[in-house]
Amino acid sequence: MWIESIKALVIVGAMSLAAFIYARMAFSEVVGAATIDRWRNIFLATTLAAFLIPNFWIMLGAIALIAVVMGASEKFKPALYLLLLFAIPAASAIVPGFGGIQNFLALYPFNILAIVILFPLLLFLNEHRGRGRVGRFADWCFILFSLLTLALAFRDTTVTDGFRRATAYILTAFGPYLVFSRVDWSLGRLKLATLAYVIPFVGLGAVAAAESLLHWHMYRNAVELWNIDFFSRYLARSGYLRAYGSVFGPISFGLFTVIAIALLPALIASAKRKFLPRLGFIPLGVGLIATFSRGPWVGAALAIATYAATSDRPLRNLVRLGLFGLALVAGLTATPFGADLLAMLPFIGEVEENTIDYRQKLFDVGWQVVMQNPWFGSEHYLETEAMQSLVQGQGIVDIVNSYLQVALDKGLVGLALFVGVSMFSAIALYRSIGAARRVDPELAAYCQSWFAALVAVMLVLATTTNVVAQIAETHWLLCGICVGIARSVAAQAAAPLRAPVVMAEPAPDPPPPADGAPSAKALPPHLRQYAKR
Repeated sequence: MWIESIKALVIVGAMSLAAFIYARMAFSEVVGAATIDRWRNIFLATTLAAFLIPNFWIMLGAIALIAVVMGASEKFKPALYLLLLFAIPAASAIVPGFGGIQNFLALYPFNILAIVILFPLLLFLNEHRGRGRVGRFADWCFILFSLLTLALAFRDTTVTDGFRRATAYILTAFGPYLVFSRVDWSLGRLKLATLAYVIPFVGLGAVAAAESLLHWHMYRNAVELWNIDFFSRYLARSGYLRAYGSVFGPISFGLFTVIAIALLPALIASAKRKFLPRLGFIPLGVGLIATFSRGPWVGAALAIATYAATSDRPLRNLVRLGLFGLALVAGLTATPFGADLLAMLPFIGEVEENTIDYRQKLFDVGWQVVMQNPWFGSEHYLETEAMQSLVQGQGIVDIVNSYLQVALDKGLVGLALFVGVSMFSAIALYRSIGAARRVDPELAAYCQSWFAALVAVMLVLATTTNVVAQIAETHWLLCGICVGIARSVAAQAAAPLRAPVVMAEPAPDPPPPADGAPSAKALPPHLRQYAKR
């Protein structure tokens, strides 16, 4: 077990190091080489702790210490959270009870990151206080959805279990949304946050490719050392292993990679030399392909199209994007691997069509169950006869639709509020793109990228559950950052323009005396005071 873990660590560590070396070469003019070097040290230290510490609880303490001590010099803490969010495998263990309470809470490594990085910021961070009404509808939807979730946590269960569920939701949603929506997003901070998210996925994309080629999930070896109850599967499609990196779900990993693909164009816009930054699409694209997940593939196409459609020349960019897509498809058809990929595409491919049929049946049956308790859902929807008809070979009902899952659990009221947070966050940022372009075209590129990321995630959420890995955390922080950026752009656009400094013209020289005597300026300095006498 130790040997396999060390082998996996060598590969993961080497690819992570390569990602930071690439970032230093491509983006040092965007963020600064010293910042990238500091991030590299923190990320690699966290990776070492994940693979070499054989106890889950000691490992959690170690990553908390790394985040606090090594991240103490990090001036913008939300970027540190984004940097480490996917550095540790997404596995959990039950916190031992206390005071007569048993099995209090399932704790994940990213919960620890929220506790030590984000929650301290909630105590004093509100940089948008009094800055108008931008994003207020998203805020109200989030507040009402949170109140509904906390209230329903105590439905048909014990008080202890209710507190357990409420605590889990607070750890999941409060830090990401409230912190990221209340940050003052200057252009410099946007660069930090965007690059902090993208760099790890450059390395994870290479890890995903290695997983698929070697038929080996490397992060699984780290979890096996932790001595916790953990289950993960080796999934294949058309003979290819579906990679998932540190998140243990191919669709989840694909969703997170789609966000990185959506964010990379903004970093390219900030770079003076474009060649190396554009190469970042290669590991990200390879990592996305290695998931062999159709939903994220469609999400990536939507993200790129959305970025192009919100640019200052949308028609030209969409035409160029379409031509590039046609050329890419033509090139793929000429290779055996490309033919396999095209066969997996939704609607036109023929591989595993039964999964599409299952999703359609799930929606039809699930909607009927929702209508049985339409307002606030039911705690026991899985026990209904209709849902039991969907049990698969693993003995579970796989609800691969986040919106349906919210409707089943919290009813149409909960679904409307959940969708409202995403929709109003996206609308707020979309409306700010034009204003950002008038303030600074570079700022507009970041608005476009984060807007495209949220739009793509809203689509992919219809193909997976939001209780897997870091999906819920990522969704809430995306909504939060979109609201925060929109508020910051509104504040910058409303700031009074600095009046230009007008230099006064020098006064004309006085006319010479009528008698032809020399003027005062012609006299030596010590005699000028007698000129008018």
